[in-house]
Amino acid sequence: MLIFGHADMKKNEIIYKIITHPLFVFPLFFIMLMASNGSVPLVDEDESAYALIASQMMESGDYIEQTKEWVFIHRKPPLHMWLMTGSMKVFGNNEFGVRFMTALFSWGTLLLIYVYGRALYYERIAMSAAIICGTCFLFPIYGKIAFTDGLLLFFQTWAAFSLMAIMQWKKIIHIAMFWVAFSLGVLVKGPPIILFTGIFSFLIILLHADRRRIFRLRPWFFLPLALAPLLYWGYLYWQVDNGETIKWMINWYVTKRGEGDVVIENQTGYPGYYLFMFAFVFIPYFRYFPPALWEGMKSLFLRRKHPEFLMLAMWLVSGWWIYEFIPSKLPSYALASLPAIAILMAHEMVSLSEHKVFSRGLKVMSVLEIFLTIGLVVMAYLFGRDYLDDDILKLVIGTMMFLPFASIMSFVQQLRKRFNLSIYFHLIFVGVFWLLLSIVVYPKTGQYWSGSVMVAESINQNVADNVDTIYVDNQIGQLPSIPYYINQMDDKDFNLVYTWWDAYQMYLKEEPFVGVMTPASRDTIDIFVEMENEVINSYRLDRGDYKAEYYLIMNDAARK
Repeated sequence: MLIFGHADMKKNEIIYKIITHPLFVFPLFFIMLMASNGSVPLVDEDESAYALIASQMMESGDYIEQTKEWVFIHRKPPLHMWLMTGSMKVFGNNEFGVRFMTALFSWGTLLLIYVYGRALYYERIAMSAAIICGTCFLFPIYGKIAFTDGLLLFFQTWAAFSLMAIMQWKKIIHIAMFWVAFSLGVLVKGPPIILFTGIFSFLIILLHADRRRIFRLRPWFFLPLALAPLLYWGYLYWQVDNGETIKWMINWYVTKRGEGDVVIENQTGYPGYYLFMFAFVFIPYFRYFPPALWEGMKSLFLRRKHPEFLMLAMWLVSGWWIYEFIPSKLPSYALASLPAIAILMAHEMVSLSEHKVFSRGLKVMSVLEIFLTIGLVVMAYLFGRDYLDDDILKLVIGTMMFLPFASIMSFVQQLRKRFNLSIYFHLIFVGVFWLLLSIVVYPKTGQYWSGSVMVAESINQNVADNVDTIYVDNQIGQLPSIPYYINQMDDKDFNLVYTWWDAYQMYLKEEPFVGVMTPASRDTIDIFVEMENEVINSYRLDRGDYKAEYYLIMNDAARK
């Protein structure tokens, strides 16, 4: 409780109960995850590939095949695309429809943290953990972009909490929930949830005092049942192409990564990659990050003294450590650990307010957090002034100022021994940052990856209605969402053109020809024949050459 007067204590307890009430917090999270999703172009390239697969499933009624060349390396188990197809039928074949299910299941992950956290720990830790996870730098990004990872995180979190519940209580429902979560998680992405739950279960057998309880899962019976939907889908796909796709998936997602091969160039990292990533992800709450990791890791060696942390520590290890030693790295690989870290950090935050011991180490971490959040604002300005328009840069910087403000005000209240107020300031103002970023800033930045939309608009304006195929230069690797936006047009499809010579030969024919070309292909063709073409400039924040040119070339037969 607070120490500065009964009236103030009562007032601040009321404030705390309001701002941390589920009926206040979770609608705001829903708004944050859904806001502006329909007004920002699809992100290249995974999101666009899944959207193209789903849209073609919806058009053809074939929910098995993933056949288009452009999506070749993005083929995966089908649940993500099936759910996306369903939301597109409801909301339309558009960006909001593509992203709806990812945002919804990400919101569901926060609900899981709260519901299970309240049962396993207590209300204050559960709500604080949900807010910390939902407002760290990684979770909202994966919640607003239609990758498979937001969906997978929901099922990984559900499976992990089910394991914790199985070790806590003797209710059959938790066993059923684990296998449902496992089965659906495998149907989203295959190996990651198998690896995660397998390591988690092994650590329980190795370290937990009541290890025999884990055998209530009866994997010798339930595992084949849980894998049955995936195996049946694989069987159906095998009949389509004599197993080529299934064999490719096994080689691409299991064999290569299991052997340590780097799947994509520049997708590499050294041990420690994820430690630094998580330190960055939790910068808004950095003062609690080192002590949370310390308490978690300490529980692995002092298991009887810290049983409340042991399961969280095993969760942390299962979703994180193995990926430190695999050369191929992406932030999404260790995403499963986010909820466990958030709960450990929430425990540190709430313990401080209850015990009222503001140690010297925590003071140092608080000051460091202030400098880190200020540094983020400075970095955003230095980076943004070269890439962003002035009005958008001002919005970005103005929004980011809430981060150091939250850290400073929280630190001041901690120094004044007003630890509950410290929590209020921290959670509220970091939350305001994400709300403003989602509602105000995010839709304005969409112009910086709108090249595919601009190409589609130019086709609509300049190409005759009788043209049914648009040819796309095979060298356009930076804008794989072009096929999706072409596919959205009525009576138009896309096809690949592999060489400039093929494009040149088709350009010379009497039949209509429309091609989306790179500068190199266009300039080579222009040596032989002078062409009129539309130039599309696309700004690229995630590429070294952040301003790219694309050419829409067409012969006379294709023009309006």
